[in-house]
Amino acid sequence: MGDAAMTLPENPLGLQSFNELVEWTVSYLHFKHALEVIAFTPEVARSYLDRFSAFSSRYATEMKKQDILEARLPKEMRESIEAENAHRALLRELLNG
Repeated sequence: MGDAAMTLPENPLGLQSFNELVEWTVSYLHFKHALEVIAFTPEVARSYLDRFSAFSSRYATEMKKQDILEARLPKEMRESIEAENAHRALLRELLNG
């Protein structure tokens, strides 16, 4: 399946296709926001991360810093944060994989 054919799940940004997402992403803040609110499939997430490789590197660095900070929190708080941000596990795997 090519990038043009990839559709996005329903999301608060109202974007329906991968191409719309790419056109919408004009800054790192757009990139980061999309990663936080869209429930990406692994295939679409990989394409998005690859398309914006400089932003992906920056995001990976920020995630590592956030993980270090969260490691100091009590276990219950860490689990709650991870549950609220379930998409982070996929992103972490793709960025570190």
